[in-house]
Amino acid sequence: MDPIRFYDQLAQYYDLIFEDWDASMDRQGNVLAALLTERLPNRSAPIRVLDAAAGIGTQSIPLAKHGFQVLSRDLSSAAIVRLRSEAEKRSLAIDAAVADMRTVSTTLAQPVDAVIAFDNSVPHLLTDGDVLCAFQSFYDCLGPGGVCMLSVRDYASAQRTDFVHPYGVRWRDGVKYLPLQAWHWRSPSHYDVTFYLILDEQPAASILRVTTQYYAISTDRLLSLLMQAGFVDAQRLDDTIYQPILVARRP
Repeated sequence: MDPIRFYDQLAQYYDLIFEDWDASMDRQGNVLAALLTERLPNRSAPIRVLDAAAGIGTQSIPLAKHGFQVLSRDLSSAAIVRLRSEAEKRSLAIDAAVADMRTVSTTLAQPVDAVIAFDNSVPHLLTDGDVLCAFQSFYDCLGPGGVCMLSVRDYASAQRTDFVHPYGVRWRDGVKYLPLQAWHWRSPSHYDVTFYLILDEQPAASILRVTTQYYAISTDRLLSLLMQAGFVDAQRLDDTIYQPILVARRP
């Protein structure tokens, strides 16, 4: 299943992956705001940030709350609809539209100060060529000295075995949900993730089942592709959020 259908079907439930979505947004927003302010010390406020894989707004919403000017893009139209709704509930102004990471630069009228793509979104691109295309598009989005930040899984430490990861019990509007994901490795470099969501409703339970594929690309290879796209000072940051963050700068 392609990522568009995967995230279209998950959009109304994606927050259930988190034990407390709002708390997670606050934590990530605090980290991102600090990193962006540190890496862009001479930018006048508001700093313009493009979230190139925004999903339902897990990073876009807290950055807007911190006072950044946020432009959110995602290939899932349902995720963008959800993001707009969540931003409106919080009285936040976010420029949200549908776009593919590989062509996201074509959706901007002027350069931004930073591009972000979090929650292991880049490895949905299944070849080095597609990843490089996305990085070149990120580069084109930035003005001189702009920064790119990605959060990705550390596949160097990932076991190449099939497994199931349950998230626990979630409740919404009196309905119990049981989200879990199952990994199946196609090869040492590619694997499928099937997301199951059990809705424990009366009189009978129902199950949502969606699958997508990932490229288990190493952080070293991603840093190399960032430099190939023209970025400089590419580095990996650990101990920030739940995934490594890769940071690079446009000269």
